[in-house]
Amino acid sequence: MKQVHGGNVFGMGEILDMSANINHLGLPERVHEAVISSSSEWEKYPDPFCTELCEKLAEKLGISAENIVCGNGAADLIYRLVHKFKPKKAVILAPTFGEYPKALAEVGCDISRFYLSEADGFEVDDGFAEMLDSTVNMAILCSPNNPSGRLIRSQVLERIAEKCAELDIILVVDECFSGFAENAVNWRKTGNYIVLGAFTKLYAMAGLRLGYAVCGCTETTEKLRNSGQFWSVSAPAQAAGIAALDEDDYVRKTVSLISRERRYIAEKLTALGMKVYPSDANYLLFKGEAGLDDSLLREGILIRNCGDYVGLSDGFYRTAVRTNAENQRFIEAVRRCVNG
Repeated sequence: MKQVHGGNVFGMGEILDMSANINHLGLPERVHEAVISSSSEWEKYPDPFCTELCEKLAEKLGISAENIVCGNGAADLIYRLVHKFKPKKAVILAPTFGEYPKALAEVGCDISRFYLSEADGFEVDDGFAEMLDSTVNMAILCSPNNPSGRLIRSQVLERIAEKCAELDIILVVDECFSGFAENAVNWRKTGNYIVLGAFTKLYAMAGLRLGYAVCGCTETTEKLRNSGQFWSVSAPAQAAGIAALDEDDYVRKTVSLISRERRYIAEKLTALGMKVYPSDANYLLFKGEAGLDDSLLREGILIRNCGDYVGLSDGFYRTAVRTNAENQRFIEAVRRCVNG
């Protein structure tokens, strides 16, 4: 069963959703309380500049609040920046998140793809930088990449950033899943860059919609801030984001659990004859028999069929990493599907 995105469980009844990469710990209780407490503000327009949220984000990230723009999820910011800067030619990864080429196509952009090698575990290397030339206006990366889950090494990111700075290319790096990684990648940022982050996955806030962009220069920040709708982030989403930034213990617990359970799923899938690719995120890309997703759906489990990703084909799947009980249920279902 192919879907444009994971998490489309509406109308399916009782089902274990392994297709959406949301933190299995759920919305932190204090974040839930902050959302409810913000109800007295719902009759007013929200702060269009997310002032308090940006200031708290800036403190957390060690940067100036003047360099931050918040949006209605990272996807909102992807479309805003593409429509604002209207690149004529862009370079992206393959496979990668499908909203990048969709947004670029809306402005008539010529898209070049850097195809990742299955043999190398879909790792991004210096070949991406070699694709950049004076005809390119924008380069979009995803780290950890979706659907592979691979972090891009810091030296590779730095080389790409340097090349983009040399050629005056806007570099967009989507780091929405970086909070799940054990070893965060700190790379030296140069030039006109935009780094995307989101509360959606890490804090289980998909329904609230909250993302942010960190921009490398004031001009880019102002252009992005003045794009899209004026009130792009609701009052409850802003309250949730402010509260979430205090949840350090929750994040540490998440990273530890994800690391352990990711290894568990990888080992069990490998033992069942699947090809599992290295991941640093809360999901795993693996290769199995065609139709496995349909078989699992009959077992009441939904995974992401990745056959629609450019650079992949039928037989590639992505599964979320969830609780041990849910992961065991998933593995037992795969065993039944494989062994009959």
